Amino acid sequence: MLALPVLAALPLSTTANAAPVAGPASNARACVPGTSYISNQGTVGLGVMNDWRGYGRIYAEGYHDRVLPVGQRTDCASGFGWSYADGYYIGSGYCAEIRTTDSRGRWVHHDTVLAGQSWRPDLGRSFERWEVNPYRC
Repeated sequence: MLALPVLAALPLSTTANAAPVAGPASNARACVPGTSYISNQGTVGLGVMNDWRGYGRIYAEGYHDRVLPVGQRTDCASGFGWSYADGYYIGSGYCAEIRTTDSRGRWVHHDTVLAGQSWRPDLGRSFERWEVNPYRC
């Protein structure tokens, strides 16, 4: 089961596109330039895949590559720095709301998914931003 204790918390007004704030007491990290990221907007860790290796919807490398902490992005989180992210894993007993940005950069609902593995949708844009918000269901 993927459920983990809360590792970090974000204020309600913070979203996945919020840039880290630099300052003397900051743990800010530079985000890696790339083509996509996945942001964990839930209250539990999120399994993520860097490069989808598998057949159809079955990921050949186990459940996921790493667990993304709450409130973090795959291009900025400590120990990640991925230039792209191809998939995510929703743990047993959880569902997730999937959001992305529209042509004006506004966050919009894309899908609601059940537990299991899924590759990140490719909408043919030059940069893909995805928020995954796991919740008990």
